[in-house]
Amino acid sequence: MLRWGTTSVCPFTLGPAREVHELPNGGLVGFVRTGRWAVMATDPIAPPGAGGQTLDHALELIGRLRLRPLVLATADAAAHRDRGLWTMPIADDALIDLDGFTLAGGGRANVRHSVSAARRAGLSVVPWSPSMTSAAAQVSAAWLSTKRGGEMGFTLGRFDPDAMATLDGRVAVDGDGRIVALTTWHRFDDGRARVLDLMRRSPTAPNPAMDLLIAECLREFAADGVRTASLGSVPRSHGALAERVYPTASLRRYKDKFAPQWEPRHLVTPSRRHLPAGLLAIAQAYSPDGLRAACRPNSIVE
Repeated sequence: MLRWGTTSVCPFTLGPAREVHELPNGGLVGFVRTGRWAVMATDPIAPPGAGGQTLDHALELIGRLRLRPLVLATADAAAHRDRGLWTMPIADDALIDLDGFTLAGGGRANVRHSVSAARRAGLSVVPWSPSMTSAAAQVSAAWLSTKRGGEMGFTLGRFDPDAMATLDGRVAVDGDGRIVALTTWHRFDDGRARVLDLMRRSPTAPNPAMDLLIAECLREFAADGVRTASLGSVPRSHGALAERVYPTASLRRYKDKFAPQWEPRHLVTPSRRHLPAGLLAIAQAYSPDGLRAACRPNSIVE
């Protein structure tokens, strides 16, 4: 059923702590139960042409469970407003059309120069292999030590060696074969699209390592006939405290280097007055240990 999902957030319909329900028309809804909220990453997965009916089934189910519906990122805000729900733009999805993808031209000049610098530094990109687990785990842990709040989850993946075999994983290695950066990509739209999830590099890696890694992934996807790649949705900035938890401004600037088309994604709550409580429920879905833990620096990796 996940193959029917056509937006980049749909791979996160499933995941840790999700309640997953098959709907009467064959659709699928998954949510995290937080208090009285059913927190969904995105719209229910619908059979082709049955989006409205699937949404009705999902809302009916959530109502029977005596929960309030909360959708983090929908691409179809009008469908929710038509059902009496309230929406607001909350994020933008960075989409790249891979038909004829190239780094040539002015739009991606910065990435092109970074790729050249990475090549001169002896970096290259290779597919993920289980034999890389230990070294990749060290890179991931070192990256986490520079952040706050550990691994958050919900619509952000966690480093999981068992899951790597199911994803499109790539690593950047130096001239001695040491892993310096890694990415993972989820498939969606029946394999015709990819969405970037993990982006992790060693604090000692050459600066252009991640640019090389993402650019080479995009080139390979295009060569394999993948139509669309998403660099992931970036939340709209909500002030200094929110930036401490998740630095949206710098992340948007980084992804802008790849010249994506930005498409808005909307938050859905039952009404505007439910917004504050809904945002707290979302924060808890991302960080079950609470906002204070999400702001706490991680331990330094020796």
